Amino acid sequence: MALSAMMDLDLKERVRAAVDLVDVIGASLTLVPKGRMLAAQCPWHDDRSPSLTVNRERQTWKCWVCDIGGDVFSYVMRRDGVDFVTALRSLAEQAGIEYQAGPKVDAGSKDDKSTLLAAVKLICDAYFDQLDSPSTDDAKIARDYLASRGIDDEHRHLFRIGFAPDSWDFATGLLKRNKFRAEIPVAAGVALNRRGGNGSYDLFRGRLMFPIHDMQNRPISMGGRVIPEIAARHGDNAGGKYINGPETKLFRKSEQLYGLQLARESIRKGGQALVMEGYTDVIAARQSGIEPVVAVLGTALGEAHVRTLKRLADRVVLVLDGDAAGQRRADEVLELFIKADADLRVLTLPDAMDPADYLHQHGRDALEQLVTEAPDALEHKLRSLTAGIDVTHDTHAVMQAIDTMTGILAKAPMLDPLKQDQMILRLSRTFEISQSRLEDRLEKKRAEEKERKRKAAKFRAAAGTDSPNTPPAPVGSTTGPIDPNLLLAEAAEMDLDDPWSMQQAGPAAASAATTNAASVKPNQDREVPLSSFDRELFETMIESPELAGRAVEAIDPEWLDTLSAKMILAAYQELDLQGRELTVETLLALVENDFLKNEVVTMQFRLAQREGKITQSPEQRFQSLLEQFHRRENIAEKHRQIAKLESLALDENEELDLLKQLFDSEKDRQQIDH
Repeated sequence: MALSAMMDLDLKERVRAAVDLVDVIGASLTLVPKGRMLAAQCPWHDDRSPSLTVNRERQTWKCWVCDIGGDVFSYVMRRDGVDFVTALRSLAEQAGIEYQAGPKVDAGSKDDKSTLLAAVKLICDAYFDQLDSPSTDDAKIARDYLASRGIDDEHRHLFRIGFAPDSWDFATGLLKRNKFRAEIPVAAGVALNRRGGNGSYDLFRGRLMFPIHDMQNRPISMGGRVIPEIAARHGDNAGGKYINGPETKLFRKSEQLYGLQLARESIRKGGQALVMEGYTDVIAARQSGIEPVVAVLGTALGEAHVRTLKRLADRVVLVLDGDAAGQRRADEVLELFIKADADLRVLTLPDAMDPADYLHQHGRDALEQLVTEAPDALEHKLRSLTAGIDVTHDTHAVMQAIDTMTGILAKAPMLDPLKQDQMILRLSRTFEISQSRLEDRLEKKRAEEKERKRKAAKFRAAAGTDSPNTPPAPVGSTTGPIDPNLLLAEAAEMDLDDPWSMQQAGPAAASAATTNAASVKPNQDREVPLSSFDRELFETMIESPELAGRAVEAIDPEWLDTLSAKMILAAYQELDLQGRELTVETLLALVENDFLKNEVVTMQFRLAQREGKITQSPEQRFQSLLEQFHRRENIAEKHRQIAKLESLALDENEELDLLKQLFDSEKDRQQIDH
């Protein structure tokens, strides 16, 4: 369940107050004194001298080289590659604070995540012990089979590989003996309900077991692989080669990646992640010395996976088996590549081999060379579409390929103009068609996609999915609180030329986009750093919370230069509406977006560096800024009047009268005496 920024501000503040940022950073980095601060070598760039600065008093951190920073939440988000809610949950557990993002649950019930975590850990440990100290013939068979697959004891221990006895009640019986409720085995994903509802039975029987861990290295699910000698006893009833645990409150296969908790550091340091398709592929890669490797879990690589990996690395390489299924999956990732705006590469292995087999036959160096040469998803798709096509004479096939490519590009909600130009250029060279004609085709496809979305939204509304009579108040509507975190996301995905998307996003988001239309062009990245005007304003508000209260009342959001500034002001407005203190600590607790956190913390560090060097008080600087804002608005108004004057068909005398009025107005404003 997503956490409401408004409803759970108290929880954020409690967690932030209970956890020392120095302890969190110091758990993995060596901190040394640096003046009044502490410093460590930044793990996100090749840092020869400590450049990650930590302010213990303010509980903030900053790396100027990477231009990143924030509070304890943003540090854990970046370190672990997780979203804000996951970071909050992790820190709450570390601090011993009950995390609750919804209705209170009954301890020990199937809805209690701590109970489910304990159950999964108990079963995973029991499976590991079965394989680690084999006392039955089946366990010895499993141990021998694992060794035959080339997995050594070091990596068996590292990945906590186990064995599920060929029994109907090993896991369910163990949980029952440990006083877990009867509903827990199924809720934890280790059992299935019997027909008729009379109890449950073990899901995994006679299989090698591979625990699946979250970023805190806690087992949350597991997968099982058949052992041929044991499976032969059951014939057609042996089940699939691999069985993954079902989705539970702990485990979502579309979001989880196998081995990420082990690969996180090497992915972050190397800037690249290899994504494979199976547990044994990951283990084989690790055993050969390739560490930044993970696997999907019975599903295709998806948007949530790419979002997670993008927090850790610049490049993602999808390593696919060389069989027909692998080829099909390669074709499916292009749309994902476009939407995610990611450097996504696709490596299809030769000779229908999987990574484990390829490594066994050719070794680490050969695989790493293939990874280096892997084409991006666009190039891979182009090669697939043009294979066997004569682009000069096969007009029908070429048109189909162009329609396919422009149709995929049209689905990207926010495509960077430079990236689009580069893609259009590649299509132009491939199909020997002018860029202008391809751009026309792309715009046509975009219009079709926009119309399709509009009709789909209207259909959902008519069908009652979104009731036209009593729609839920959108985030940022005037009928409810404004959440600047979601408002920023809404505005970032909005098409400023599409009234329907503006209407669907809600009035506040639409207002934020339209008031900013002059300073943020369509398709431009909304995460624009603050201008010098905006930064100076917020620095006075950070330095003097009393001024923050006045600024909330006095500052018109339209005066601000960037959407980022509007979102920070919206956060201050929401805090003021709730009667909260307008301190930077409370602001950081409310704001979840890591870009905005970095902007706020950067201003904090700037103020600390300028301490004792600023000749004007915050009040004086604030008044000066107000005057500048008013002056800018007057100049803008004057330009509007001049433009209006130029557009009118007036004779010479009328023009002179209007010009005199403008001059007199300017003279009065500047209080010029003749």
